[in-house]
Amino acid sequence: MWRALEGSKFDREHDNGHPLGLAFSNIFPWGEIRAGDRRSVLFASPREDLLATIARDLQQDRAFNIGEMSFEVDELSQLSVDVGEPGTRGVIETATGVVVRILPEHRERYGIETDYDTATYWRPEHTIRPFKEAIQANLQHKHDRFAHEYQDGPTDVDGDLFEGYDLLKTYALPVTVTTGTTIDLLLSKWRFDYRVRSDSHRRHLNLALDTGLGGRNGLGFGFSNIVEKTAPSESQLEGADALT
Repeated sequence: MWRALEGSKFDREHDNGHPLGLAFSNIFPWGEIRAGDRRSVLFASPREDLLATIARDLQQDRAFNIGEMSFEVDELSQLSVDVGEPGTRGVIETATGVVVRILPEHRERYGIETDYDTATYWRPEHTIRPFKEAIQANLQHKHDRFAHEYQDGPTDVDGDLFEGYDLLKTYALPVTVTTGTTIDLLLSKWRFDYRVRSDSHRRHLNLALDTGLGGRNGLGFGFSNIVEKTAPSESQLEGADALT
């Protein structure tokens, strides 16, 4: 992915401390791979020119290597993903782990005690509140970068981003962040229930799909997918119109 961005305006944003606005999946379907098997990868971003830059490079250079696995790009296709209009219910699942760090200045707020001064990775014993507030604040930062100034962000409105938070698992993973530098990340995987409350909430949920949840999205973490979606009934739409 970063090879595709070399020499472009996006290359200058690598490791600048701000979200690039890109999320990407693992290869799927997962499982044993033999020569000749086909797999897919999803890239998501609110920046169409960024996706176009990656697509052009993949069209010119079809080699796509992941670790020691060598692939060749066979086809590129464009997808349109949307959580749905107000009233829609659904489930979003994190396809890759979510990275949430609680800064030292915030630990006292949550009653988290540690013996070190660096940021603390979220874990279940910290309760759900710091996780919810962290991913919402992180999404607000991405909103401030990529959305229009006149639009309200996720922390500017009432209500949680999701209605339900179902933790699937937490796990530690050694990750090479730069050449020669490996750190241990504590990750969590989730299923989130949502009900689209308004057009603003719809934008926030779609932004989460486009940019990834939590941090370290440039390393592939926080990518999410809609796994269930139920459109609102006509009576629900009429009620929403009346409220509007």
